[in-house]
Amino acid sequence: MKFTLTYEGELGSNGSPAKKWEIRQHLHPQLVELWRVNPVLQVALRDRTMPVGMAVFTTDHHHSLDSTWGPPNPPQPGIRTIDLCAPIERGGRKFVPLVRESHALNCALKITFLRKEEPGRVYQGGDMDNRLKTLFDALAIPSADQIVNDGGNADEPIYCVLEDDRLITGFNVESHRLLTKPGVSERHVQLLIEVEVRLTQARSYNQFFLGG
Repeated sequence: MKFTLTYEGELGSNGSPAKKWEIRQHLHPQLVELWRVNPVLQVALRDRTMPVGMAVFTTDHHHSLDSTWGPPNPPQPGIRTIDLCAPIERGGRKFVPLVRESHALNCALKITFLRKEEPGRVYQGGDMDNRLKTLFDALAIPSADQIVNDGGNADEPIYCVLEDDRLITGFNVESHRLLTKPGVSERHVQLLIEVEVRLTQARSYNQFFLGG
């Protein structure tokens, strides 16, 4: 499964929790839309419950038919289950990561990085490694001490890319000069973030991620 996110704004080295939270909130509506329209994620939501201590039986249909058929599978009475898409609570807030351990997933990133510096000179002035670290932290669920009280509804989950930035197995960065009007901060960037979701183990409950 592959998808692309965009970010435009300031991105500095060793970003504060507030800056990472701002980036996370910038990406949130894009991920909400992705979960709404992507057929792979619609299947993930439909088949989100797994019985504990029991064999799993799956159903399928031909690819030419509507891939959104059927409502989500409800838990069966009396059978203990786990929810593979359950929000993860951290510091009083709820988060819904796409790349997560419960689905046995990791990912690789391809980033087109437009910045107000000469292309190719990745260490000139901006300390690219630390700027990328800020971004990677913002793609993931924050630790409890990094939660920012923004006045949002604690019952409304925040959608993010990663359960943990350790699930990034590789990345590629291509840098270009960002052309802007005068007076724009040197930390201002435009990013195109391509995410390739991969399976760490192929199982019946995650094989649909091979498509999309």
